[in-house]
Amino acid sequence: MNALWATLHFAGFAAWLGGLLANLALRAAAGRNPGSPLDLAPVYRALVGPGAMLTVVTGLMLTLRLYGEASGDGLGGGLMAMQGLGIIAALVSLIVSVPTASRLARLEPVGPSASLHAQLDQRLRMTDLVVLIMGVAAIATGTLGR
Repeated sequence: MNALWATLHFAGFAAWLGGLLANLALRAAAGRNPGSPLDLAPVYRALVGPGAMLTVVTGLMLTLRLYGEASGDGLGGGLMAMQGLGIIAALVSLIVSVPTASRLARLEPVGPSASLHAQLDQRLRMTDLVVLIMGVAAIATGTLGR
C-alpha cells in the first residue's frame, strides 16, 4: 500500500511543480511577445491546485503510515523539513496562486484594469517562484535527509 501512496505522491508533486514551472516558462516566453494574450488559469485549475492537494493528502497518508512504523528514535530531521516545507508551499499555492490566476484571467491587460493586472501578474510570478523553490527544497530535504 505504501507503493501506491508514494506513486500518487510523486504524481502529485510532478503535476504541481511541473505546472508551476511550465507557467513560469510560458510567462517568460510571453514577455517577449507583449501583444499575445496569455490565460494560464486552466493550468492552475487542472495541474497546480489538484497536484498540490494530492501531494498534501498522500504525504499525510505516508506520514501516518510511517508513524506507525517509527521506532523510539522518531523521524529524521530531513523528513520533518520536507513535511513542513511541502505543507507551507502547498498552502501558499492553494490560497494565493490559484485564486490570483483565476482573478488575473478575468482582467484585461490594457485599459482601466491595466495597473491591477500588472500588480496581480507580478504577485503571481513571485509567489510561484517562492512556491517552486520551497517545493524543490522539500524534495531535496526529503531525499537527502534519509
